[in-house]
Amino acid sequence: MGALGEGTDAAGKFVTALKDLPLWLLIALAIVADVLFFVPVVKGQLPKEFGPWLLIAVVLANVLAISRAVSLFVRAAHGISMARASRRTFYMSPDGRQSFWATARQKDDSTTTQIVVRFAAKNLTDAPLGLVSVRLIRPRIRGEIVHTDVMVRAVDSNLYGDVAHSGHRVPAKDILPATASIIIRGVPRQASGGTLALVLGLTDENGNEQYLKLELRGTAPAKPDDRAVPMERASSISDSVEKEIVSVLQSELGRYDICGRERGGLGSVHVVYRDRALTGVGGDSWSPDSPKNQSIVEDPDAAVLKSDNLEALSVLYARMTNAQGEGKFASALLDRLDARKGYLRISYFIVCTLWKVGRLNDALQKAMTDLPEDEIKEFGLSNVLMLLNGLLRYRHPDFTPEALDHIENFIHQLKKEHTFRISDKVAAIRALRLLSPRPG
Repeated sequence: MGALGEGTDAAGKFVTALKDLPLWLLIALAIVADVLFFVPVVKGQLPKEFGPWLLIAVVLANVLAISRAVSLFVRAAHGISMARASRRTFYMSPDGRQSFWATARQKDDSTTTQIVVRFAAKNLTDAPLGLVSVRLIRPRIRGEIVHTDVMVRAVDSNLYGDVAHSGHRVPAKDILPATASIIIRGVPRQASGGTLALVLGLTDENGNEQYLKLELRGTAPAKPDDRAVPMERASSISDSVEKEIVSVLQSELGRYDICGRERGGLGSVHVVYRDRALTGVGGDSWSPDSPKNQSIVEDPDAAVLKSDNLEALSVLYARMTNAQGEGKFASALLDRLDARKGYLRISYFIVCTLWKVGRLNDALQKAMTDLPEDEIKEFGLSNVLMLLNGLLRYRHPDFTPEALDHIENFIHQLKKEHTFRISDKVAAIRALRLLSPRPG
């Protein structure tokens, strides 16, 4: 038994020594063994009793060579993976519902493709990090690159900006919402409105590039009845109340063009919370699933809803001396809460005004019937939800129990829109009122 054990131990040491030989030497031994065993001319010159030992040598040499090659390949692949991981400075989580691509015919008869991707950017480093550029990797679109930018939301507000002009960076080990935009004078092979298999390369301020992959939905090409609705002229309206309402609505359109959905805002409507202005009333509503946005603020008295256009209509409404005048005021707004009337992108403002004058239920019912769902060109209905989300978060004492019921019923009728966890906020408000009921 002792001799057998010593023989086994010696064999194990021999195999270990062979395994640690350089790969080129193991391959050479395997080739020699294969030639001796498989080439008849060579094999015929060897004594027959060498046959079994030669077979063992062939198997052993080939197994060791293959194992050594696989081991080196795995080690090299792991090294490459670790090197890539060490160079990864940020991670991106795309938001498919808020991202899109579309084509548009220009005045010079050329066609441009716009790609907008919204994502959450996580800084993996121990220092603030800026995202500086974006490039389209796939699909390839031949044509002039008209515009590219990467916008990151500010840490303390809902205002988006780039590194070069606004200094917006993602804090160390933190996450912020961001937007990457590209406009190219050319079109992809896909028909407008189809799904685009997209690969973007985003680069940080240190030159490190990461890839973002996304199945991107497109907007359908404009139909004849989808073209811009001619804006009504206030001068052609004979009723003085309706004329002033139209004037304020058109003022809000201009404000939305300056600070709209692309910049995370809702026109003139914003919240000042604890002396800090939030560009959009929704605050953090761009990232609807963030824990911060699922909650309601503990100190709603520190939040003030601001809008000079809203104040102007409130002054106009206060001049109404009877129910007939108040009805005319509400009817003028409800009539324009319609996708066909040219005010779709400021539907939030009409709903907000009607809420302030006690007609929230009428506004929500009109929005449900006359505002299209899942519309990502003007974001009419989505902007209404963004407004409700922010008001419930910051000014929840202003909602009566009946208003909460109307909002809940409205949310449950929606089929395609992202509802910003509004139902969770309604439930949280009801629970809070059980703990600390307020008068009324």
